[in-house]
Amino acid sequence: MRSGTKKKSRPSSRMSWKQVQAFLLQPVQKRSDWPVIEKQEMEVFSLLDQSGLSFQQNIELSFRQSQKIHDLLNQGVPFYKIVSHQKGQRMKRMGVLMDHFALSQALEYDLRLQSAKTVMTRKLFSHTVYPLMIMAFATGLVWFFSLTILPAFGEYASNNNALLDTLKVFTSVFWIILGVFALFLGALFVWPDVDSSRFNPLFRLSLVRIVASIECAALFECTQNSSLPTSQTLQLMQNTGSFPFAALLARKWSKSLRKGRSLFECVQKDSRLDSLFVQFFEIGLNASIMEKMMQAYQKSALMILEKRMKKLANYTLYLAYGSVGILAVSVYQVMLAPLSILETL
Repeated sequence: MRSGTKKKSRPSSRMSWKQVQAFLLQPVQKRSDWPVIEKQEMEVFSLLDQSGLSFQQNIELSFRQSQKIHDLLNQGVPFYKIVSHQKGQRMKRMGVLMDHFALSQALEYDLRLQSAKTVMTRKLFSHTVYPLMIMAFATGLVWFFSLTILPAFGEYASNNNALLDTLKVFTSVFWIILGVFALFLGALFVWPDVDSSRFNPLFRLSLVRIVASIECAALFECTQNSSLPTSQTLQLMQNTGSFPFAALLARKWSKSLRKGRSLFECVQKDSRLDSLFVQFFEIGLNASIMEKMMQAYQKSALMILEKRMKKLANYTLYLAYGSVGILAVSVYQVMLAPLSILETL
């Protein structure tokens, strides 16, 4: 009896060890099986999808690792999961869209969202890069002259210390405010799941409200006319990754939706949105022309955004040029001070 029990225990222990080995090796195998899809390959796939070729032919003509993709598809892995597993925000967004829409519709919506994001980003950067470079140059000049050049003149520069100190305070406050704003934005991108109420100070700026509304308009343009349920619409807004402000708003709306509120009530009562967007959304919802109204809002909001960015850029340039001008006058007065003393002698 004892020998029989020992013989039974050995095979069971061997089988458990094999199971442990299979469990440890299986994830490594799965990771190596995922194909790599480049962004350019996906663009070719989007173009070929409109040519009338079959899905299998599109894959073979578009992707270098088409065989791996075919193998995963034959194993029952959906194509959107293969795309979502790729690196880059756009690829993950495309995978999310494929999960909610048909393939051709998802590719079309991805092109729309990418175009909207590119236009808005271009508008923002075209009016901020140059003024900030000039302001950085002016700030460097102010601090360089006040710390290295003017102290060499000793008592001749003492009369201008108050003016230069004021310039240093103004330029420092400007960069501190800009740094705090950049930290908020960075936290929004790095920790998108943080409580949305912590980012409410950002929405006190009208520019942020307009940008958030443009993001929502771009997403609603794609979802409201596709018979997608509201809960899935908000889930898509949270998972796209390319529109952080829209994702932030959608998280709060999802909580309100679970309490029995409608999407329109969430949009109407959210003070973090542009008031013009709420009007366009209401008209589009009541008249069943949401796609056209969202497109119209994006065009009008982009024009408003461009005007306000130009104003902000001009104010920044005025501050930079004024700082350099005051610095030049101060340095000129300091350099003339010894000459005026010599004339009195």
